[in-house]
Amino acid sequence: MRPDITLVHPLFIAKDPVEQRLMTPYFPLGLMYLAAVLRDRGYNVELFDCTFRHDYAEFEDYMRRQRPPVVGITSLITIRRHALILAEIAHCHGAIYGAKVVLGGPDPTGLPDRYLKYRDSRGEFPVDVVVFDEGEQTMLELADFLLGNSPPADRLEEVPGLRLRGPDGRVVATAPRPFITDLDRLPFPARELVDLDAYRRAWRKAHGYWSVSIINTRGCPYACAWCQKAVFGRTHRSRSPANSAEEMRQIKQTYNPDFLRVVDDITGVNRRWVLEWRDEVLARDAVIPFECLTRVNLATEEMMRALKEMGCRRVYFGAESGSQKVLDAMKKGIRVRQIYEAAALCKGLGIETYFFMMVGYPGEDLEDLELSVKLLRETLPDIFSTTIAYPLPGTPFYEQVRERLMFDSEWNIDWDYTAQNRLLFRREKYDTRFYRWVIRWFQKEWEDARLRAGWRPPVWRRLRVWVGLHLTRLMLRLLARWPARPTIRFHPAEGR
Repeated sequence: MRPDITLVHPLFIAKDPVEQRLMTPYFPLGLMYLAAVLRDRGYNVELFDCTFRHDYAEFEDYMRRQRPPVVGITSLITIRRHALILAEIAHCHGAIYGAKVVLGGPDPTGLPDRYLKYRDSRGEFPVDVVVFDEGEQTMLELADFLLGNSPPADRLEEVPGLRLRGPDGRVVATAPRPFITDLDRLPFPARELVDLDAYRRAWRKAHGYWSVSIINTRGCPYACAWCQKAVFGRTHRSRSPANSAEEMRQIKQTYNPDFLRVVDDITGVNRRWVLEWRDEVLARDAVIPFECLTRVNLATEEMMRALKEMGCRRVYFGAESGSQKVLDAMKKGIRVRQIYEAAALCKGLGIETYFFMMVGYPGEDLEDLELSVKLLRETLPDIFSTTIAYPLPGTPFYEQVRERLMFDSEWNIDWDYTAQNRLLFRREKYDTRFYRWVIRWFQKEWEDARLRAGWRPPVWRRLRVWVGLHLTRLMLRLLARWPARPTIRFHPAEGR
C-alpha cells in the first residue's frame, strides 16, 4: 500500500567511523512522535531508517517503488550532508508525481536558509518546506494541506510554524506556532514502525545488552552560551509522571530492553516531579535500568536517591571545565565545587558518572586546562568524553567568534561524520592539533589517576598509560611553545 507520508532518518552507520566504533544507535524519537500523531489522524505513515543501510541507492529504490507524495526528513548539523542528498533523491523522483520534500529538526530550525536555498546538481531546490520548532501540530496541518484533506488554510503561507522560499528567493517565516503545553495529549512514539530487532542485535553484539530511549520533558530553561535551543526552545515542559511511567511499563512489557536512555535535555529541573515519577514507576512495576542527564547544581541527595531507587545506573553531567573562569564565560551557571559534590554524591549512592568536558572555549588558557585535569583526577568520573568547542549558528558563542570563523559562512559548517572534533574559529595560539593532544592528555591523566586509585589492568596496559602520559605532556609543552597556524579544510555538502 502506497504511504501517504514517509519520514526519513538520515544517519548511516556504514558511512560514519565514529558511530561504527561507538555502536550506540537510537532511532530519533521525534520522527516516532510525528508518525504516531499522523497515524492518529488516519494517514498511512512509513519510517525509512538509514541507520543500518549502506548507501543512498536503497532510498532511491524505495522512492521508485513506494512513491510517497510527502517525504519528511529530520536533520542535525552532523548529518546535514546525508539529509540534503536524500532530499535531492526524494525531489528527483518526486518530481515525476508531485511529491513534496519537508525538512525538520534542530539544524533546519537553527538554519532554515541552509536547506531552502540549497541547490542540487541540476540547479534545482530539492527542499520545499522547513518545519520550524516543534513539529507535531505543524506537520499535521502541513499534511492536511499537501494531501488535500480538509486543509486548515487556503495557502501554505497561512500554516503556522513553517519556513518557505518566497518568489524572490528569500526565506519567508509563517506565523509562530505555540509550543504544546499538555504533552500527555501526544500518543506514545510509534516504535512498532521501526525494525527494533536490528537495533537489539547491534547493541548486544557490541555491548552485550540493548537500550531504547524515552523523553519526559521538552526544552531547557538554562542559557549556556554554546547551546543551540532549536526545536523545543528555552522552555521546560513536562509530561505527567504517570504518563511517563505508563510508557515505561509498555516498553518493558512489549520490548523488554536491558536499558533505557532518558534523552531529556535536563532531568530534575522540577525535583518534585522526579519524586512522583519514582512513585509511579514503582507502583506499575515499570523499573528498567536507565541513564539520564542532569546538572550538578540540581543533584540533591533526595533526587539522586529517588533516581537510584527507580533503576538509575548512570548520570551524565555537563561538567565542561574545571576552571570557574571558563564556566562563567560559558554562562554555565554552576560552580566547580558543585561538580565535586555531585560526583561524590553519585559515588556514595553507587551511580556511575559520565562527564562531558569541553576544550578550546574563548578565553581558556593552559592554566584552565590544568584545572580541568585536576578535576578529572580528583573526581574520577567513571566515563568522560571531551569535545572541542564549536560555534553553532544562533548561539551567543557563535556571535562572539563570528569574526574569527575559519570558513566563508555558516553554510559551510559541514561534518564528514558525527562527533568530528576540530577547531572552527581562530585562536591566538592553538589549533586543532593542539586540542586533540589536550584530549589525549585528559584521557591519560584520568587513566593514571585510576591506576593510583587501585585500578589494576594488565602490566602492558599500565606501561602504555605511563608512556602515553609522559609523551602527551612532552608534546603539549612543545606545541605550547611553538604553536601551529590554525588551518581547516571543509568538505561541502553538495554532491555525493
